[in-house]
Amino acid sequence: MTSQRTLGLLRQARLSRKQLVLFALVSAVINGIITASVGAWLGQTYAKYQARKQSIESLVHLVYERRTRAGMVASALRRGADIEEVKYRKRAYDEAYVDWNKSIMQNIFAIREVTGEYFLSKLEGHFQDGLVAAMADVDRCLTKAYDARLAEQDPKPILEQCRMPVLHQFVLDCGATFTNEIYKLTKLSFIPFSTQLSEGPEKAEERIARACTRPPEAPPAPAVAPPAPAAPVVPEATAPVSAETPVPGMPSNPAGTP
Repeated sequence: MTSQRTLGLLRQARLSRKQLVLFALVSAVINGIITASVGAWLGQTYAKYQARKQSIESLVHLVYERRTRAGMVASALRRGADIEEVKYRKRAYDEAYVDWNKSIMQNIFAIREVTGEYFLSKLEGHFQDGLVAAMADVDRCLTKAYDARLAEQDPKPILEQCRMPVLHQFVLDCGATFTNEIYKLTKLSFIPFSTQLSEGPEKAEERIARACTRPPEAPPAPAVAPPAPAAPVVPEATAPVSAETPVPGMPSNPAGTP
């Protein structure tokens, strides 16, 4: 019964068997092209996402490794550890420093691909002037303190002068905020209009600016003037003893005695 209805519809549409076969072949080709195109686009998008994610994870690893190694060197210098321990920790920090400078541009290029021109105009300034500059200050501080330790001098005044704890915490806050916001910008989503619904790079730039802007340094405390020396006590002058005034313990002069 169903086949008869189908044949009836085909007769009414005036479609021959060749036309049906040709229609099926064309439909299969079009579906194959669409499926292959969409599949290739999805695969390429996912591959880019994985590359960006890997670059950001590598940047996070470099930031935290260099910061941690710097903290270990500062701790050894502050507590007066053995010189061999200080040298070992400084050597490990130098290796992290080399890895940072060796891989940083590769990661920056990947981040530029994520954010486009917005990174060049906004985010890269916070990255260079905030995070990279602070890590350079940490490196200079550690180098001076380490050289003082090798010269058998006390490195603690140098660490206090360059505000090592403040720099160490600033690198953590700026690095964590920067990498977190960049990671959220690279989040992969196939939901329609998800880009319009997300906060976008403007909100990310605001949070990065707050975290990567150094607070103004407190002015040095005014020097306390030393107290004025006390005036010397001048002994009171004693009045001369008159001949008519009797002095205790001395015999009185009888009248008429010269």
